[in-house]
Amino acid sequence: MPWALHILRLIISIYLPVKIGDWANMSHSKLIGRCWIVSIPLAIGLSLQTDLLAQPMSDRIPHSAIAQKPPPPPPKPPPNGTRPGGGLNPHDPLSCNALNRSVQALLPVENPVLTTTDSPTLLFYIPFAAEQIKFGEFTLLTWPGEQQRLYQVRFTLPKTPGIVSVTLPPQSALQAGNYYRWYFQLYCQDGTGAKPDLTLNGMVQRVTLTAERERQIRNATPDVWYDALARVAAQLQTSPQNAAVRKNWRSLLQTIKAEDLAPAPLLGSVIPLEPRRSPR
Repeated sequence: MPWALHILRLIISIYLPVKIGDWANMSHSKLIGRCWIVSIPLAIGLSLQTDLLAQPMSDRIPHSAIAQKPPPPPPKPPPNGTRPGGGLNPHDPLSCNALNRSVQALLPVENPVLTTTDSPTLLFYIPFAAEQIKFGEFTLLTWPGEQQRLYQVRFTLPKTPGIVSVTLPPQSALQAGNYYRWYFQLYCQDGTGAKPDLTLNGMVQRVTLTAERERQIRNATPDVWYDALARVAAQLQTSPQNAAVRKNWRSLLQTIKAEDLAPAPLLGSVIPLEPRRSPR
């Protein structure tokens, strides 16, 4: 009900308890006084009503009743850097950088790239012999923000070129639904050592293991990439002549346009140079 009617009812109940017949016997001055008593609050009430109607609708609605804006969507992860950046002299045949364009992280460029485990295995093709590299570093960070380092290891490479792996320790504690960013960096023997000469980077998102995802991993489809590729790689190391396994391996590499790497030897894990650091 409008404010003015509320105020008018209040005024009548308080200031006008006079019988209708008494108005005829009321003196002129008292009648005027009664009218003033009525008119002043009524004018105030009408003024308040007018001011209220003049306000924007959003000002008249309690803040709790106004629909809150939905939170902004989470940031979209960037493409994976499956090929290296950096390099000293890519034209020098004595430099490990002469082969830098051959270095490749074996995963799709576009995200998400999934795992169902808290200790996924990542695979990299490295065309260098061990003596060409001083050392490498692998780092895992939270994302977005990259403010917390979950894991870091310094390593050397196996003696011969081929496909190497890095397996995250379970204490990295990857949480389902979250993205994490990793960096794989190499320091060449002929480099300055101050900065990495070659850098690959990528994302990993952990998801829950469902019956459907388990089927995808078992059938070597690219849907749960890290798990499927690591599983087939392990099978290939155990049974290198198994035609079905070799077919699955080539099929996965074709997905990322790296089928030319199918014959490359699987060398196993990189070789840590120091104890793996605890998360912090």
